[in-house]
Amino acid sequence: GNSPGISCQFVDWEKIDPEPAKKYQQILKSGHQQLKRMGREGFWATSHTLRAKAYYHIIHNINSRAITPDRDVYYEMAKKLFGEQKVMGTLLPLFLSRYCLNKAGMNSVKKILICLGSYFPDMSYCPILPALVSLILHFSEDEAECFYSVSQLICYKDPNKRYIDQTFLTYRASCMTFGDLANRCCRGIRKLIASSHQNLFEFYSDWIMWIFADLPFTYAIRVLDVYLLEGFKVLFRVALALLDLYKVSVSSRVADVEDFRTDMKRFVQNVARHCTVEKLLERAFQIPIATRNELNLLFNANKDALMQKGVSTLQKRQMVESVDLNNFSSSVVTETEMRVIWAWIPERFALFNPVQLFHIAEHGRNLSSLYSRVEGHEPIVLIIKTMDEEVFGAFLSMDLMERRNHDSKGLTYFGTGECFVFMDFWSIVKHGELQPLGAANLDLYHSNPLCKGHFQIQSLEVWGIQNSIYLSHSFHSQ
Repeated sequence: GNSPGISCQFVDWEKIDPEPAKKYQQILKSGHQQLKRMGREGFWATSHTLRAKAYYHIIHNINSRAITPDRDVYYEMAKKLFGEQKVMGTLLPLFLSRYCLNKAGMNSVKKILICLGSYFPDMSYCPILPALVSLILHFSEDEAECFYSVSQLICYKDPNKRYIDQTFLTYRASCMTFGDLANRCCRGIRKLIASSHQNLFEFYSDWIMWIFADLPFTYAIRVLDVYLLEGFKVLFRVALALLDLYKVSVSSRVADVEDFRTDMKRFVQNVARHCTVEKLLERAFQIPIATRNELNLLFNANKDALMQKGVSTLQKRQMVESVDLNNFSSSVVTETEMRVIWAWIPERFALFNPVQLFHIAEHGRNLSSLYSRVEGHEPIVLIIKTMDEEVFGAFLSMDLMERRNHDSKGLTYFGTGECFVFMDFWSIVKHGELQPLGAANLDLYHSNPLCKGHFQIQSLEVWGIQNSIYLSHSFHSQ
């Protein structure tokens, strides 16, 4: 058959390679769920031709809901853009040398990227594109086939199964969403980076490039097997698995790490020393992660927060002002400790500076005074220091006014899954709804008490975020 994946159209590959040919027939008969299982298990990973044919079948069956440009569009564009010119002068990212393409292959990547840029003028920021084109080119019959395949992914519009971020705004919102997921799964790493005063966000903004620039070629291809079937969520999973592995590796040598960002990149490049690709994928699919719908809600809330911060859909790469804690002053926590708290709260709030709403020394030891100053703000961070110098606190995702809505129903708690309590800055105690009536049921959560027992308050502060009124209603996690 004249489908792609084998460079010579005069050869009957089924006679040369009967085993993969049988597998290919199985692929053609399989439904989506079955294909997902095959992708995860590496069903077509044994033969280059079989994988190419599997990709062709999968990509052609992506229902992109938009008209995807066909091969002829590519030939016409290439003719118009390049004429007789054979060799492109464009520079490509250095990491592509890891993808085993020869000079002709690199030249084709340049041409395809130029044509994609020309055909999709609204795609203004897409750092994974060179890697994606290079990987897919390996399994394409020619440039036009590769152009078509990548276009299918670009045109795919279902928000619950995205493939490619195409603007700086969506790219950045995805980085924040990854940060939120990492906050749930790999909390220790956040604390390490925040307390070393390195930029946590810069570290996380590399997450997708760990996969599309740093992972060795054989690993990247196995990720591609599942990504083509399952979309963006797989990338979150794999990046979390890498972070989890890194956490183990770095914990024994923290003192020697000058820059976590480059250290992580180096770790991913050498991941084969730590883990096979099968084990990596196995680990990735064991990580408990939000549903696609929840991920999409969180992604949109993060996008809204960025727009509030001045990032527009149209701009290309731009600076997002980071939180400034240099002039931070508190009677309860140090600047470094506040950095750690700010590293623990959801990304869409951590974009903004903390604002002090209540301080016991200034506003008095009166509960109604605390309520009057804090109500209407969401979220808030409450921090207490006892007479024994113990410090603990809570992140409250909902407005304290909520308690009034429930008085008559005898409800003893409210909040969302994003609430948590903390102590000592060494441990987050629990996520989940908070009890406003004290910690009477801590054994329910199998948690350590937040302090030694009965305590007297030495100091109490409540912090909100600049802008909290706007952000409060954008998202509540399930």
